[in-house]
Amino acid sequence: MSFNRIPLVTGLLLVAFLIQESLVNRIHFFLGGFAFFLAFSIVWILKEDRSTAILMGFVSGLIADLSPTLEAPFGLWTFVMTGFAFILTTYVRGTLDQNLSPLALSVVTAAGSAIALTLFLIFGAILGQEVASISSLLLEIFGNTVWSLVLSPLFIPIALKMHNLSLTARER
Repeated sequence: MSFNRIPLVTGLLLVAFLIQESLVNRIHFFLGGFAFFLAFSIVWILKEDRSTAILMGFVSGLIADLSPTLEAPFGLWTFVMTGFAFILTTYVRGTLDQNLSPLALSVVTAAGSAIALTLFLIFGAILGQEVASISSLLLEIFGNTVWSLVLSPLFIPIALKMHNLSLTARER
């Protein structure tokens, strides 16, 4: 990734975070919630090469740690998203087709969102964060996965368009 692209990408991720915090968090979703910023970040990470994807995971995790409603240790999302971006680009992206069809991108984004939330809960519990009951956690993760899959035709094209806008002429 070029050095000139970093502020633009960070700005676009901040806009997605502001949409999550100001709009999506105010909607009461049936069966849990919808993590727009997490799904947006996963789509973006899937479109990048390995080193850039890890950097994007770090930046998106750092931005997610800024949430005023988060009751977890600062840096937990940064740790989870950096490691998850490495796993996603190393193991998952290599098994997918090069162009990432819309259906595959939707399924991987929904499953990736569930896995990232599960990792966040596991590492948060290890660090001493209070965890809700298993049934409510499973319902929340299941609801997030369903909403990520249902709403993917809306946010994936936006994420792909923003990704293409952030590329320089040399990177296209």
